[in-house]
Amino acid sequence: MTKKIVSIIILTCLFAPNLRGADLGEFEAQWLKKKDEATESSETVKSIPKEESVITRKSTQVIPVKALPGGWVFRDELLANWGTNLPAVISIIPDSSIEVVYQDEKKTTKDGIMIPIKRASVTFDYTARLTQEQITLSFVNVDFIYSTTNSSDSHFILEKITKRLKLRDGGFPKLTSDDVIKFKVLMEYGTPREFDGVWHIYNNSTSGFRVRKLDDRNLKVEMTGLKIKAQLEEAIDEVYSKQGIEHKKRLMMEGIDL
Repeated sequence: MTKKIVSIIILTCLFAPNLRGADLGEFEAQWLKKKDEATESSETVKSIPKEESVITRKSTQVIPVKALPGGWVFRDELLANWGTNLPAVISIIPDSSIEVVYQDEKKTTKDGIMIPIKRASVTFDYTARLTQEQITLSFVNVDFIYSTTNSSDSHFILEKITKRLKLRDGGFPKLTSDDVIKFKVLMEYGTPREFDGVWHIYNNSTSGFRVRKLDDRNLKVEMTGLKIKAQLEEAIDEVYSKQGIEHKKRLMMEGIDL
């Protein structure tokens, strides 16, 4: 019996390593397989190109552009819009001794017809802390194109403003015309639509605005109501074009009895 037990033990010792080897070999094969799969998966992930990093740029601060004057502006306050009639504007001017100057302008149409255009203007001086200003407010009578009976002051409407500015001696540092162009015009109204070598020219749908340097101490500013100018051109076309003349003749025929 003892010999039988010893024989079993010896046989177990002889074959056990082979069995363990077989089990370990299979385990190792499975482990290596999983490792390879993991490696392939890792390589697949690594092969995906990385997204390019987004470069965030700091936005540039934009200085807001000031709107062009919509008429007669004094110290950023709109006193009279384009189209305000002459009596209303005169009532605002502090100098009660101003004189209204009337002008008759002649204009020739493309068809060779000479037409009269009624204009008026008032000029006054204003002294500020840094400037001596001469201001001219110009008016046009659009209604006169349609009928010569429309000749009263109420038919003259604000169309244009001209300023001549002379810099006063305000102490140190001394301001020059170039300083006004740089710090008042360009910084407030932005890059001009056009610079013809003399005038810095701006415009929008309602106003034209241009500034020029006369010398180191003097500047000139001109502002125009573009819609008023367009109204004048429209009136001339309606009355003095071939179609306008035909229409007026037909109206005149109503006063003739045959």
